[in-house]
Amino acid sequence: MVDRDLRARFDAARRSASTSGCLDYYGSVSRFPLTLFFAALVLSMLLIVLPAGAVIFDSTGDPGYNTNAPAGTLAGSGWEFEGKFGGFLGTAVDTHFFLTAKHIGGDTNTPFILDGTNYFPDAWYDDGGADLRLWHVPAALPRYAPVYTGTNEPGGAIVVIGRGTRRGEPVISGGLTNGWLWGSSDSVVRWGSNSVNGVVIAGGFECLYATFDHGAGPDECHLSVGDSGGSAFLLADGRWQLAGIHYSVDGYYSYTDSGVGFNAAIYDAYGLYQGSQSNWTFVTNPVAGGLYSTRVSDRYQWLTNVIPDFDSDADGMPDWWEAAYAGSIQGAMATNDVDHDGANNLAEWLAGTDPTNDMSRFTISNVSNTNGMVLTFQGSSSRYYRVYTQGELSVSTTWGPADSVSFQGADGPTSWADTNLPPAITRYYRLGVGTEPF
Repeated sequence: MVDRDLRARFDAARRSASTSGCLDYYGSVSRFPLTLFFAALVLSMLLIVLPAGAVIFDSTGDPGYNTNAPAGTLAGSGWEFEGKFGGFLGTAVDTHFFLTAKHIGGDTNTPFILDGTNYFPDAWYDDGGADLRLWHVPAALPRYAPVYTGTNEPGGAIVVIGRGTRRGEPVISGGLTNGWLWGSSDSVVRWGSNSVNGVVIAGGFECLYATFDHGAGPDECHLSVGDSGGSAFLLADGRWQLAGIHYSVDGYYSYTDSGVGFNAAIYDAYGLYQGSQSNWTFVTNPVAGGLYSTRVSDRYQWLTNVIPDFDSDADGMPDWWEAAYAGSIQGAMATNDVDHDGANNLAEWLAGTDPTNDMSRFTISNVSNTNGMVLTFQGSSSRYYRVYTQGELSVSTTWGPADSVSFQGADGPTSWADTNLPPAITRYYRLGVGTEPF
């Protein structure tokens, strides 16, 4: 027989307790997985892990709760990087890539919708070691998330973003509420908060695990069907960084030791059965259900294999470049000018110059007036250039492109000729550079 007074005492004790760019030089002249996944947790109970779904709150069943971007201390906590992808979510992690869960599927006819703009993918890349999929989009995304690369997630605060069901009817055993059933699906994007209990193995790979703790705060949340592919943003080093992609949740639950059971957001499984139709275990201690998000930091090597210029701190400079010139993958400050040549680190990366050498500069090295005006500069085949002109240097005069498109440079001296220059005319030139056509 279950000790309901013990259950009440446990309950009371627990209640007390968020580039590609152009640099200018101015010169003159759920779909469900078909397999159920298992995880052995600290209570040595074999728990079935189900696909993740929508954000469900402890404090309220209001379907309009937390459906707008977080504000205050939670401003910039990832909402701005989330885009809709079919019935799920994805997170922009590069100018041309978004990250989501592999098990939700998808195809190139389904747009990634960010800021109301459709970005149709043209390729995808699966992680063979986890439930992650990167989708490539040809058109440049307006922003992308910083990605956590450390190992200190346990104990950290997270903002959880998902999409799917509302909170359903309460689950009650012995007169006490255990949590709530999954409600109807409405595909509304919601956010909630939680904290990382630890790192566990689920489905054969590392996941962040966070429990649904009753009384932990008004935004305390769990997941349900529809949240797969959504994100967990971790507050680390003073900023919110992508740390997890939603994978699964604990379940199933039952009132008896028979039948198929039900899905629910459970903050205390005491007095319920947990497991599956052929393997139910009676829960004799207060234990909260939890969510599993694929640990992104553990998949860093895969990310950089797919995206060679991966920029984990979203400062516009790739990790390999920062490591080469600053000693670590996030070591260079974009605004620093280490060699004091007038160009900061971000400008040096965009121009393809050496940020530690003041003689390595993006500049027009030669101008000649033979067969038209010819500009020569030190170029790179990994950069694109475009020339702009105007007839006088004035703030009221607009620079106009000399050509309809940018052009790829050469490795070494690169030249551009203005062959349509009228005689006896003054013209000023401006040279732009970027990492992709502009």
